Amino acid sequence: MRQILFILLLTFSNDSIAAWIEYSTRTNGDIYFFDDARVHKNENNIKVWNRILYKTSIMGASSHQSLLDIDCVNQTEITLQNTFYSDKNWSKPAMATNKKAKPKKSIKKDSAIKLLADHLCYK
Repeated sequence: MRQILFILLLTFSNDSIAAWIEYSTRTNGDIYFFDDARVHKNENNIKVWNRILYKTSIMGASSHQSLLDIDCVNQTEITLQNTFYSDKNWSKPAMATNKKAKPKKSIKKDSAIKLLADHLCYK
C-alpha cells in the first residue's frame, strides 16, 4: 500500500498539476510565468508561484522560481521563498531554496509583477 501511495505522489507532484501561464516578456528578453493552478486569494492578499526564464544567464542562473505574497490594496509584494536554477527547465537548482521571506517592497509601476498583480487582484 505504501508503494502505491508513493508512486501516486510521484506521478501527481506539484509541477505536474501546475498550469504555468506566460504573462510578460520584458524588453531584455526575460519571460515571466505564473502558476494559475496554485493561486491562493485571502481577502486582499494573493499567494502565487512565479517563474522567470532568463534570456541571458544571471550569475550562473538560467531560470528562477519564487513564491510571492502580493498585497492588492497596498500594492506591495513579499518574496516568501525562491530558487535559482542553472538550467532553463527549472530542474537543476543552482543553490538551495531560500525559504527566508524577503522584506516587503512596493510594486514598481512598469514591472512584470505589476502586470501580474493587476491581472490577479482585479480578476
